[in-house]
Amino acid sequence: MEWVTKYTDDIIVKELQSSLPSTERIAKLLALRGISDESEAQYFLEPKLAHLDDPLEIPNLKEAAKRIISAIDAGESILLIGDYDVDGITSTVIVKKCLSALGVDPFHVIPRRNVEGYGLTDAILDRGLSMGKIDLVIALDCGTNSEKQMQDLATEGIDLIVVDHHQPKGEILDFPFLVNPQIHKENNKPWRYLCTAGLAFKLMHGIFKILRDREAESKDSIDLKKLLPLVALGTIADMVPLKNENRIFARFGLKHMAKTSSPGIKTLLKKAQVEELEIRSLESELVTFKLAPRINACGRLDRPELATSLLTENNLEQCEKLSKVIDHCNQQRKKLESNLWKESLEIAEKNFSKSSAAIIYGHGESWHSGIVGIVAGKLVNQLGKPCLVLAKNEDEIYQGSGRGPKGVNLVEVLSKCKEYLLHWGGHPAAIGLSVEKSKIASFTSAFLENMDFTYKDQIKEEKLMIDLTLSIDELNNELMEEIGILHPFGQENPEPLFRMHKVMLSHKPKLVGSGEHFQFSISNGIHLIAGIAWRMSEKIPPINTEIDLAFNLRWNYWNESRKIQIVLLDWKFSN
Repeated sequence: MEWVTKYTDDIIVKELQSSLPSTERIAKLLALRGISDESEAQYFLEPKLAHLDDPLEIPNLKEAAKRIISAIDAGESILLIGDYDVDGITSTVIVKKCLSALGVDPFHVIPRRNVEGYGLTDAILDRGLSMGKIDLVIALDCGTNSEKQMQDLATEGIDLIVVDHHQPKGEILDFPFLVNPQIHKENNKPWRYLCTAGLAFKLMHGIFKILRDREAESKDSIDLKKLLPLVALGTIADMVPLKNENRIFARFGLKHMAKTSSPGIKTLLKKAQVEELEIRSLESELVTFKLAPRINACGRLDRPELATSLLTENNLEQCEKLSKVIDHCNQQRKKLESNLWKESLEIAEKNFSKSSAAIIYGHGESWHSGIVGIVAGKLVNQLGKPCLVLAKNEDEIYQGSGRGPKGVNLVEVLSKCKEYLLHWGGHPAAIGLSVEKSKIASFTSAFLENMDFTYKDQIKEEKLMIDLTLSIDELNNELMEEIGILHPFGQENPEPLFRMHKVMLSHKPKLVGSGEHFQFSISNGIHLIAGIAWRMSEKIPPINTEIDLAFNLRWNYWNESRKIQIVLLDWKFSN
């Protein structure tokens, strides 16, 4: 793997360093994130809730807010339909909590992936509408491409509000209650790349803003800040760009999560064996690696109601019971994922080593449609090209997910193969699809052909883009505090990637876990600094030899203390 040091403009770095003031390291890291002046830097380093834009500026949000208020005033019955991932579940809980505070007890349903499929399907609508006489449906994290269902609801005299951030597959639906920034061209708006949890919060904020303007008695019936942990969960888990309003939501959501988490989140953190010190300094990695996988596991194994129940429940004892069941689901998910990963990687390396993408499909115990998206993502990281993983169900239909590297728009490629698909949609880097067994070979050929035509020259060997080169004596708490002001990390604000020259390991690396990972340590002349290398057991460095390291830096929490830890991404022999 090639290592490339990112370029920084020395003039911009010096200006940032003198105007903030800051260290040269922080000035460089800010410049590498596209920040070029003091005002941008202050906005990034010191985000405030007051920086959030007026929610009523989002197209169609005011109309949707007014429709919900009129439904509340008229005592109408409301049905919430959310997606089965973290974003959809947190969005559903956000809206349900707010409506409950306003005196409404809305019905809510989350699709069972294997039975009802993704999104606003006929199956999930049938289940939801059977719960009672429904006057208004609010679709969360789905519905942008559900023209048929919208028309069916209109025929029944039921209004539909869609709050979503998926890209439209074709012609944009024209109706007044579609809240989706992706269908508009205002790329410079601070809310342009909000996930649905962020949009749901903005919609609720819009409702309470209107109520305050009207001096309604219910205008202060809920503290919206208490919902910020849910917004952060959805935002970080859905991997939207962590800039502008997404950064504000993630930053303050984590802050409130650490201080005033709901009983559901607290018990989930406890079940994940997260230490108190780590919770008090909550960072995005905790959501990515501890909370989100457990919440997602519910939807992946067709039990999404566990997660919604946990996040709406206030009884601590009941939350502990739910967390225990959710943790069991996560263990099941891990086992299935491990087996499917090994099988999928073998197929990819055997059949698609020279292709611009990999389309892997199969059936059996490990081929679970709820797991394929995780495996597709891991394959992209391993192979550096788009990967689709599809599992055959009892109806002889292959259902699955695809993931792609930066710069590849999978929605665009799928749109050129739609004649072979039953259902499809998603984001540029993450899509869902289903294909009949009789068309899977034709679809594979068409997808690879379109990938070759559109992107073949862009799919190249992955490069490690180095932010800064460090000396070993710079690995100290001061550096970690500097890195800390750049949190939370995620899309478009990645963890800084460092390089260190001519390092020697202090002892022979030790295999850990199931043998896929290894631990090591280096000395800065005063004490040892521990390191971990995930899934790198086939590339263990030697001792007594100078090597270069490419790594991230994180705190490792143990026994109510923390120490610096190197997270190794690659190594090579020093020149």
